[in-house]
Amino acid sequence: MLKVGAGAFLAGTGALAWRAWDQGVFSTGEGVAYAAWDHWLDGAADAPQRLVAAAVLAASPHNTQPWRFRIAQGRIDLFADRSRNIGSIDPFLREMHIGLGCALENLLLAAAASGWRTRLAMLPDASDVSHVARIELSRGDSNASPLHAAIAQRHTNRGPYAARALEPSVFAALEALGGEFPQLALRWFVTDAQRREIGAHIVDATAAIVADAEQSRDSGAWVRGSWQEVQARRDGLTIDAQALPGWMRVAGKILPPISVERADRMWLDATREVHVGTAVAFGLLLVRDANDDAQRLQGGRLWQRMHLWAQTRGLAMQPLNQLPERADRERSAALTPRFTRVLQSLVQRDDWQALMPFRLGYPTVPALRSPRRAVGEVLLT
Repeated sequence: MLKVGAGAFLAGTGALAWRAWDQGVFSTGEGVAYAAWDHWLDGAADAPQRLVAAAVLAASPHNTQPWRFRIAQGRIDLFADRSRNIGSIDPFLREMHIGLGCALENLLLAAAASGWRTRLAMLPDASDVSHVARIELSRGDSNASPLHAAIAQRHTNRGPYAARALEPSVFAALEALGGEFPQLALRWFVTDAQRREIGAHIVDATAAIVADAEQSRDSGAWVRGSWQEVQARRDGLTIDAQALPGWMRVAGKILPPISVERADRMWLDATREVHVGTAVAFGLLLVRDANDDAQRLQGGRLWQRMHLWAQTRGLAMQPLNQLPERADRERSAALTPRFTRVLQSLVQRDDWQALMPFRLGYPTVPALRSPRRAVGEVLLT
């Protein structure tokens, strides 16, 4: 019996160790899916591919990476890859264009650091709605911003934030970053009453998404449940990027995949207890017209810029898009405009519209890398 028991123990331990190795427990942030973070500065400093390498490290909704690039003599064109949309989560491609604006901001920062002068044309081809930007390049002096150095360190932090108030200078600095965008504004929610109000609405919107079978399915389609899938697809939402406690992250990789229903309940719980429950401040990115693609792109540029600045100051940030996702769903499916009204009540002004809510604060756990496709995979020939 002792021999049989010992054999069973060794077999079980071996199986567990193999499962841990097979699911990447010992390889967090490694492999081909993460190589873009380590090699974005490879090659000649003035190579246009280096600008694209910076762009692919930008934020995007559900890490869909909805971008394609075309390099030509003296210019780079940015296109929306509409096949990489989130369906009923983003029916009007609001979030997609925010993500494209994030990539554009990284590209422009990299261009300045590499000694390129740029001339930007937004939505340059009225006959091609996927052609969102053209960046003309000419040689100039290198002008590396501190934000450029933060490109490979910036990651969305979905973990708990410290119970430490933010200084007023933080909000002033973030607002100053948007000075060149007169169509954008920011509203802050920092008092207890303000945080309770917007936080409760975010939780309610999350519950509504979970209860909507189509939205739940479309969101879940971008969850990458296995290490092999992460390495093969190099996109989407991963266990590592959720900023879970170490033991929970390991368990999530080793244990069998959970049901969609269970995953939705865990997301709702995390929204209530962590994302909302530990937030010391919320922000709301405003635009004059939330349906205008150019303003959405500018909103993405500002979000990326703010997130990079936050990284240089040791701050964490996370989009909380559930409210506009439900508002867009209401409009696309002709539902009662419950969250549409909520969003406008949070804006408090008829001449502004909500583009994206978010939270910010001091992190308590590090944010880990999310996978990225390589430059060669996003280039058009």
